[in-house]
Amino acid sequence: MSYTPSANDLIAISPMLILCGVALLSLVVQFFVPKEEDSKLLWVLSILGIFGAMYALYHTTSSPGYGKFFGSQVSLSPLTVWLSAIYLIAGLITLLIAPPFLSQHKTLFPEFFPLLLFCLSGMMFLTSGYDFIVIFVGLEILSLSLYVMIGMARSSVSSLESAMKYFLLGSFSSGFMLLGIAFLYGGSGTTNLDGALRGLFLKGYESNFSKLGFGLFLVGVSFKAALVPFHSWTPDVYEGSQTPITGFMASAGKASALGLIIVLFNHVPLGAIGESWKILMGVIALVSMTWGNIVALRQENLKRMLAYSSISHAGYIVAGIVSGAGLEALYYLFSYSLLNLVAFAIISYLEQGKHEVTVEGISHLSGEYPLTAVSLSIVFLSFAGFPPFIGFWSKLFLLQKIAESDLLFNRILLFGAVANSCLAFYYYMKITIQSYMKQETGKVAGVRDLPSMPTLGFLVFLLCVFFTAGWLFFQPGALL
Repeated sequence: MSYTPSANDLIAISPMLILCGVALLSLVVQFFVPKEEDSKLLWVLSILGIFGAMYALYHTTSSPGYGKFFGSQVSLSPLTVWLSAIYLIAGLITLLIAPPFLSQHKTLFPEFFPLLLFCLSGMMFLTSGYDFIVIFVGLEILSLSLYVMIGMARSSVSSLESAMKYFLLGSFSSGFMLLGIAFLYGGSGTTNLDGALRGLFLKGYESNFSKLGFGLFLVGVSFKAALVPFHSWTPDVYEGSQTPITGFMASAGKASALGLIIVLFNHVPLGAIGESWKILMGVIALVSMTWGNIVALRQENLKRMLAYSSISHAGYIVAGIVSGAGLEALYYLFSYSLLNLVAFAIISYLEQGKHEVTVEGISHLSGEYPLTAVSLSIVFLSFAGFPPFIGFWSKLFLLQKIAESDLLFNRILLFGAVANSCLAFYYYMKITIQSYMKQETGKVAGVRDLPSMPTLGFLVFLLCVFFTAGWLFFQPGALL
């Protein structure tokens, strides 16, 4: 085995290399430009870096093509390419949305741009890694970047509290994952994805090591995906973080954790033992979608509502994964990530760094800001699965795939997902009802000094058009 990387090895990870290279360049450049100009230059560099990574990602599909690289440490497949594309699109939209709102809080520090790029590279290593060590390194690059980004509003107690809570609980989850990797290695003699998981089928105590290791690793992944009972950090961190950062974490960050679950269960061996792991994660998914929706019913703050909503959506996606709906789960993940970005972008606009956006606060929003009300309604109705929006088709494709199975447990998951979708419809519909059917003007809707933001408005308009009609040309078959 050669430890010298070949040209194909380097090309396979070229998107990550570009992101890390531009991030390092940004750290150096900020010392050579005037302080009042550094944000603009770093913004341009970051945009170019993401476009460069997108081109490199597209190029890798033909040269070197799909396969394993760096001695089977990194894998390139249609699944990993699409997951990487989700992260890059989310990062690009965040760069277009976040700077004006971070400036309002006086927290648009030069470090924001390289941290975002490092975070994206960590996400790509997380789901492209074919070895548990590479996966763990990608997770830590992602997590450390997010910890700092969440706590960048140093003058805000809630932001610092969110960063500390996420850091402490995230450190515990990383410890579980690392200990899980150690047990997986002890049970199989390798940290390679296929080899380590094959240890689940060995006889004797080695199999016990592998089972314990995989269970501990799933605990850590479940924390990152905010699945019950590892979800307690989610509402506080979502509420306390700056809203554009919350949007990025809720879209790309959650997509990376759920993407890793898709990758893992693509490699869990078939058979009775494999089914037992799917049942375990299926139970967690069922509890997550139920608990997330029940608690979301009582939320007045929109960010906390979306936090509990994210727990339920993670449950839907994991239910699809363990039922064999990998392609449909990926499609759901793609649409859900974009919906989250637009939802938090609109909330950022309504906040303007001064207001807490509540359900009561947006009363009569349609009378004061009709276009904003339309956009907000499209996003939340799509979350609810209301036709013809993309959220409806995402759920339909996912539930149809689950319904194809004759297994009793999959039927239970199907019933639970449908029942929870009906439950969620109530609190999502509250947004449209408050915006259009209330005569008294709420605190947020009554603000008269909301500025005109053409770039944000055009971006939200394009994405809302996609949410309304995108399913006509973009369906699960277009992904893989």
